[in-house]
Amino acid sequence: MSLVFRRSYINFRKSVQICGNSNCSNNNGLIIGNRSFSDDKLKNHDFTHTTILIENGYNVQELPIVIRKLNDIGEFENVRKLEPPNTTSDSLNYNLIQAEFKQCAHLRDVFSLITKCSKITPNIALAAIERIYDLEKITTPMVVDIKPDYISDAKGAILEKLLRVVIRTEDTNTILNILKTDSSLLHPYKHKFCDEVLNRVIDNKLTLDQICNFTRYLINNNVDPKYSETIDKMWVGFIEKEDEIDETNIDLLFKILPGLKSSKRTIIVLLEQKLSDYWYKIKVSSMQDILEIFLQVKYFSLQSFAIVGSWFNRNIHVLDEDTLLDIITKLTRLNYTDCQVEKAVERYMKYKESKIKSHILIVAILNYCMQFKIRNKDILNVCGNYLINNINNIPASFLKCCVYPYGYLNFQPDNKEFCTIIEKNLLVKFDKMNVDDLSNIALSFIYIGQYPFQLVNRMFSSEYLTKISNQDIMNRLKLIDTALSLEAQEYPGPLLPKDHWLKPIEQDIRVQNILEKINETFLSIVGESMKISNGVLLPNFCSDQTYFIDIMIHPIDFGNNFSNWKSKCIKNKLTAVLVFLPDHYCSDDKTLIGPQMMRVKHLQLLGMKVVGLKYSQLSQLHTLYDKPGLKKYIKQSIENAITC
Repeated sequence: MSLVFRRSYINFRKSVQICGNSNCSNNNGLIIGNRSFSDDKLKNHDFTHTTILIENGYNVQELPIVIRKLNDIGEFENVRKLEPPNTTSDSLNYNLIQAEFKQCAHLRDVFSLITKCSKITPNIALAAIERIYDLEKITTPMVVDIKPDYISDAKGAILEKLLRVVIRTEDTNTILNILKTDSSLLHPYKHKFCDEVLNRVIDNKLTLDQICNFTRYLINNNVDPKYSETIDKMWVGFIEKEDEIDETNIDLLFKILPGLKSSKRTIIVLLEQKLSDYWYKIKVSSMQDILEIFLQVKYFSLQSFAIVGSWFNRNIHVLDEDTLLDIITKLTRLNYTDCQVEKAVERYMKYKESKIKSHILIVAILNYCMQFKIRNKDILNVCGNYLINNINNIPASFLKCCVYPYGYLNFQPDNKEFCTIIEKNLLVKFDKMNVDDLSNIALSFIYIGQYPFQLVNRMFSSEYLTKISNQDIMNRLKLIDTALSLEAQEYPGPLLPKDHWLKPIEQDIRVQNILEKINETFLSIVGESMKISNGVLLPNFCSDQTYFIDIMIHPIDFGNNFSNWKSKCIKNKLTAVLVFLPDHYCSDDKTLIGPQMMRVKHLQLLGMKVVGLKYSQLSQLHTLYDKPGLKKYIKQSIENAITC
């Protein structure tokens, strides 16, 4: 907890005005007006409710708070200390007391047993109340010697006395047990018990576990407006118990976060500090719970996530497959990774390669690699070996998730039989797979220069094609057909009919904006003998981003009509400039992902020089107004263009 945060709260507690009556005003600058709920809702004139401003760094929050009103300064010194965990021997014998009352078959037996007690303790009172409730639920008529009216009157009077005994108990657990019971007899009194527990929280009489239990009760019953407005007043209790929060109970506090509203940020700040202090001691199950809460509250903090990454790398050796699956899935859903997480996964895969049993774990790790574009050789090769050895046992519905990442990450496994074995298995399971998965897998093969001719032939059969009605899938099949026609000489294509018109391709708005800003620089580089055209989609091919050129540098006499560009094209006379966005690269920021690599390859095959410009580099140089640097970067890139 930050020093500023603690100072704000402690100064507030020290400066609360002592009042002689319930109508006195608070002049403390931290209070934003007396929004009292005490008289109307709590009916407790010893406490008033208001708000407080808390500063935490540059952030200021307004939080609800309960204040005790004192008539005499001596009362403050008489506030009781924290109750001991075991207040009386009676609480230890509660089960015996409860068993004794359960032997009572009638209400009069309960009343008789109460009169025999020399002193009615809170647990005796609670056991008696529970038995009265149980007997009330019995529907069979009871034969009694006294009139029902007398029984009802006696029950009401005795119940009132028992409840007064319970509410005065030092044993807060007894009150918490009453709150949790579903007894209809106790429902009218639960708000009073709630007020009593809240007052004890303010007086710092509860343990941290009791505060957590009470808060969970409030959250679970937040449909009641009384409980709902009380939840965000519990933050004071957690701040008071800050020193008791450690690796053994931090997950309990995280589980409370989804139920908080105005005080959520305050508790998060506290827990972030504790997570930083105790991360290396946190158990695996606790960290799983914490990650689950991160997902529920849509939490994002690079500092806390980095701590989780360090914990993950430190504890990777003790994780079993199910636990690793759970954690890596949650990190993927949180959209977070770092070098620590990647290193931990790599270690696990290298040392447990022969022991991995779950294909679900392999799918999760490959999904993690694809989402974060992690082209880790060790991880991908281990996953590839698992697929080759267990391909027959992997359900057809999982094959796309297992295979597509390799093409997307532009990674060819070391095992040269990888694609051959996968294709054979796909042919066996062909009828069990949908065309979307099959087409994605075929395309991923092409990304890494492998050509699944047998698979494509089955997909391109007229009988199979007639079943396809989805236009996106048809466009993907046409891309496969075009790619194989360009790359594979032995492919007898194109086999699919061409579109009579091309659907326009929209240029990424980021690329479009940066090109507009640096247009003059481009013109100064290409000279008067050449012309530049922005956003050119090559005709005679499928309508796909693969054949979209961000800037085409061509001779002036080429004209603006590209419909017959191939007849005018002279090898290496046309230059295709591609602007690669950050998400066009793998995590190393050097290797292009499969779709972009195929884009470069195809433009080369069509006789063009290909220039690749990094969007991040262009944006940085433009933002710094470094025109000489920008011109030098573009000019050198054009001079070093990849020729066909």
